[in-house]
Amino acid sequence: MTQLYPFCSSSKGNCTLLISESRALLIDCGVPFTHIKQVFDQFGLLPEQLDGILLTHEHTDHIKAIPQLQKRWTPHFYGTEGTLQGARVTGTDHQHEPFYIGSFRIVPIRTSHDVADPCGYRIEVDNKIFAIVTDTGKTTPDMLQQLSGCSLIMLESNYDPQMLECGPYPASLKRRVRSDRGHLSNGDCAALLALKALEGDLKTVVLAHLSDQNNTPMTAKMAALNAFSQYGVEDIRLEVGGPFCPIIEV
Repeated sequence: MTQLYPFCSSSKGNCTLLISESRALLIDCGVPFTHIKQVFDQFGLLPEQLDGILLTHEHTDHIKAIPQLQKRWTPHFYGTEGTLQGARVTGTDHQHEPFYIGSFRIVPIRTSHDVADPCGYRIEVDNKIFAIVTDTGKTTPDMLQQLSGCSLIMLESNYDPQMLECGPYPASLKRRVRSDRGHLSNGDCAALLALKALEGDLKTVVLAHLSDQNNTPMTAKMAALNAFSQYGVEDIRLEVGGPFCPIIEV
């Protein structure tokens, strides 16, 4: 059995736990170390059961725990060379090529964000295929390809355009968020998920990296549901990543 637990997923911090056969991976670690330890204790996991940490990019809300993790647990990190350098951490540069961590087959997915060399991840284990993609200002060709065949997709649904426009951000930050190297809007996320659902493999959707200022869980969910209705998509489980997200069996 493989379990996915996106216990932190917002503009304040991002960290997702993946467990399969008593082995664990983390995707990003942008939360306090104590929070990660609490989650490991919740699952009865020991530090030595953590096989690696996949980094998507070097922004603080994705790497905050690195100093404490290095000091206390000494895990192995995986990412692009640009991400590893930006995060000031030693690890394996996967060079956007598929690789294995134990029984997990990892396929990096190129994204578009204002950092050195970001990526998401397609993960295959026990004949299950799922993907985690956050922090991208546009849909890339690699995303379109690698999200096909996934039974679960965790995808950024960062902002509602009207809330962003009327919100407190300065004009320069609004332009950054809306740019091709910023973040996906609710509508962009919903349309991509609906298209992938029409391919027939997608069963579960997790909306991720919601802005605390420019979005709400209900706003993001309604955008997804409206897109599903428009495209005639049915029977998709819809969750929002974060502290209220249940543990999901992949």
